[in-house]
Amino acid sequence: MQAVADNSVTRTLALALITIGGRAYLAEYLGVRESLLQEWLDGERHPPTLIYVRALDLVANGPFTPPWGKERRGRPR
Repeated sequence: MQAVADNSVTRTLALALITIGGRAYLAEYLGVRESLLQEWLDGERHPPTLIYVRALDLVANGPFTPPWGKERRGRPR
């Protein structure tokens, strides 16, 4: 099993993934293929600076409003 890199880039991308609600949503938000996003998440490659900054902005802004967040919130309990 290959070790996953643990650095500020991979941690930021992982937090962005949680914030937006999934790999497909994050890939769409960043405008990249899911396979490329996974390489960045695994630390196999480094994303361009602009992508990293977009992920930082996403994390800093917290949970999103529509269209990214509303569909995934579920019903009130």
